[in-house]
Amino acid sequence: MITSPSQESLSIDENKLENILIAHQRWLQSEGKEGQQANLEGIILRGAHLVGVDLRRANLTLACLEGANLENANLQECTLILASLKEASLLNAKLQGANLNSAKLQTANLQGANFSGANLEWSDLSDTNLHQTNFRGANLSNATLDSIQGLIENE
Repeated sequence: MITSPSQESLSIDENKLENILIAHQRWLQSEGKEGQQANLEGIILRGAHLVGVDLRRANLTLACLEGANLENANLQECTLILASLKEASLLNAKLQGANLNSAKLQTANLQGANFSGANLEWSDLSDTNLHQTNFRGANLSNATLDSIQGLIENE
């Protein structure tokens, strides 16, 4: 059984996060030959300002990103299993192919985000803003879609 980690042990300071992001960029640019893939499993980044961050293929399983600003972030093929993104802003974020199985996205702003090919099975999207959000080819099986705003079924 997966449980949430303790909040005290997984908080991170800005300098350490910056070093992780730099190493991750080197890893992405070198196709894994240099740097290191970001492993932020269980990390607490509540309210973090991460506008435009490039975390493609990073591990954010069980991460707490509640209230974080992830506008224009690149989270393609990111692992966000059981992550909490409640009240986060993912305006125009790229999440193609991301795994958000059982993620908590209640009251998040997902306007203009691209979830094409993403796995959102069992995720909770209650009270989210889905205006101009792309879910083409996404798995929304058993997802909670109560009181959502702006989701229009394509013809």
